Order: sequence, then C-alpha cells, then structure tokens
Amino acid sequence: MSDNNGSAHVTLLKLAGFAMGLFAVQTFWGFTWATLPLYLKELTGSNAVTGIIISMAGITGLFFPVLAGSLSDRINTPLGRRRPLIVAGWILACAMLLLLMRIDSLFVALPVIVLAYAGFFFAIGPYFALLPDTVPVSQRSFASGIMFLVGGTGILSYLMFAARLWDTSHIRPFVWVVIAVCVSVTIMCFSVKEGRAQGPIKHQSLLKSLAGEKNLRRFLVGMTFQWVGLWMVSAFLVITCIGLFGLTVERAVTAFFTLNASFVFSALPAGLLATKLGMKRITISGVAILIVCFCCIPLIKTYPTLLVFMVIAGAGYGTILAVSYPFFLSLVPEGNTAGFVGLYLGCQNGTLLLGPAIAGFMIDRLGYVALYYGAAVVMLAGMIMYMTVRTPEARADLVGPE
Repeated sequence: MSDNNGSAHVTLLKLAGFAMGLFAVQTFWGFTWATLPLYLKELTGSNAVTGIIISMAGITGLFFPVLAGSLSDRINTPLGRRRPLIVAGWILACAMLLLLMRIDSLFVALPVIVLAYAGFFFAIGPYFALLPDTVPVSQRSFASGIMFLVGGTGILSYLMFAARLWDTSHIRPFVWVVIAVCVSVTIMCFSVKEGRAQGPIKHQSLLKSLAGEKNLRRFLVGMTFQWVGLWMVSAFLVITCIGLFGLTVERAVTAFFTLNASFVFSALPAGLLATKLGMKRITISGVAILIVCFCCIPLIKTYPTLLVFMVIAGAGYGTILAVSYPFFLSLVPEGNTAGFVGLYLGCQNGTLLLGPAIAGFMIDRLGYVALYYGAAVVMLAGMIMYMTVRTPEARADLVGPE
C-alpha cells in the first residue's frame, strides 16, 4: 500500500476537490435507483424484469473494479496510474448514457446498459485507490467523511431536481447525469496531484497477498454480509414503506430521501469520531445502529416516527460508508493498493446480485416484516465478523515494544 505517513497535509479545498469524484459516483447511483427503473419499466412493462435487469449491474460491479484496480497498479504514465483509467471508464459510461436516451428497444438497450455500468465500475476502482495514494494516514478518516459529505450531495441533488424531470422530459435526466459527471470528474482530476511513480512498480499476486492476510479476509466476509443486508432493505425500501404503512408514493420517496440526507450529513462527524475512538469501533457502531433500526421499523405506527428512524438509520449508514473504507485500508498490505480496493468494491457491489434476490423471495414468501428481520440477522453476522478483526494497533499492542 502506498503509505503516506510522511506526505504533506492535504488542505480542505483539495479534499473537497477530490470528493467531487464521489459526487459523480453518487449522481450515477441516483440515476440507477430513480430514473433507470422508470426507463426500463416503459420498455419491459414488468417490475420483476426491471428489477432483474438492474440487479444484473452487479455482475459488472463484481469484476470491473478488481480489473481496473489491478491494471492501475501495473501502469505508470505521466498523468499517474489512476486518473487515465478513471477518465476512460467515465467516457464509456457517459457515451452509453447518451446513446441510451435515444433507444426505445429493450434488446438494443441491454448491451448499452451493460457497457455503461462496465465503464462506471471500471472508473470507481482506481478512484477509491487515490485516497491512500494521495492522503496521509492521519487524515484518511476525515478525508473519507469529506468524500461522502460532498459526494453525497450528488445523489441528493439528483433526487431533488433531475429525477423529477422525467415527467416532463425523458431526455433531461440523462443529460443531467452526463453534465454532472463530466464537470465533477474534471474538477477531481485537476484537484489531485498524482505524480509519476519513480522506479519499477512493486507488484504481487492479489490472491497470494490475500491468502496471507487473515484479518483482511475476515473484514471482507463481514462487509459482504453487511452489504447483502443493506441491499435487501434499500432495493425495496419504497415498496415496503407503501406496503407496511400504506403510504403514498410521494411519502415513501420522502422517507427514502430523508435516509439519504441523514447519511450525507452524518459522514463527516463519523469520520472525525473514528479518528478519536478508532475505526473498528465506529464501524461496528454504525452496523449496530442499522440492526436496531431494522428490528424497530416494522413496529412503527406513525409516519413522523418512521422519518425519525430514517434519520437514525441514515446516520448508521453514513457511518458505515465513511469509516469502513479507511478501516479496510488500514488492513491492506503494501503493494496492489488498487487491486485490493477493487476487491473491496467488488464485494460491495457484487452483493447487488444477491441482496435484492433474497429480499424479493422473502417478501413473496414471508411478507414485508420478515424482510427487515432477515436483513438484521444478515447484518448481525457481518458485525460479528468485524469484531474478530484485529487492527494493526491491536496487533502491535500484543507484540509489545521491541
């Protein structure tokens, strides 16, 4: 791993510029959850088929972050190792979106959607690797909080403005995404100073490195359980709010927006807390908050109470997003930084294939209430795995001073 213990302090302005890369990522996710389902529903006429197609994005999310991350660990260009691949991925994604907004045939749209998400996931692997490359260890929890604070406004702005344009124009939401991505990625590229590596690049087999890292494997297993539980609930949150509480679509979407707003504004405080109290402890606390919320939500009787729990759950979600990544980086061995980051993202996004499928089966067979309790059990398994991870600080305490 590129260790930046000795690198210079990164200014808040530079961190905000770096976070614009996540603004692009979150804007794309806003399009995925708010607009793409409407587009596909018009082509398929089926909610089930629409859900299956969206879940198929998890296939590209499983492989392309690892591929791009490993590739960026091997190249060395005047523009750095990460930025050329980030730009290439986003060019592919944006080009496919511009094509997609003119396509009205499902069979033509399917390969274009696959290529769009291939470009998207190809870009995010090297992007997340820029954090350990350019930010000193002492700032990483804070930087991650800034990332999700600034980046989270991408999905909020999309939900507030672009998603609503669908009723008046099917073209404008696509254009919004492309413009937002191009502007934010450009700002990110100019904000990051990624020098050309000096000398040969040290590289080791990703699988061989992982085989020798027991704590890293435990973390990835815990994170996989965690994201299965999160996808189970998030993929059907609006639908379950309508089914459980008899809400209108508008009120259900407001609850979803409240959850996302809470996560955005909780990310930075969580990052600051992790700096003082430890990343493992804060990550586990975030998971615990979500487990409690998932167990309580089916018992809620009023809409205002639901919104309160959305705020609390959003705080837990923001904590996980902001802190689990620097927690992961603290476990990564030297070398293959982006390869391991790609593996992290593959575990996170690959579970998109599994979580919604499990959730749909549970809802059909056992009902909406069982979904929340089932997700809580899965996340509890993830929390237990996190508890077994020994941080570098804990291992150093066991060894004692030399």
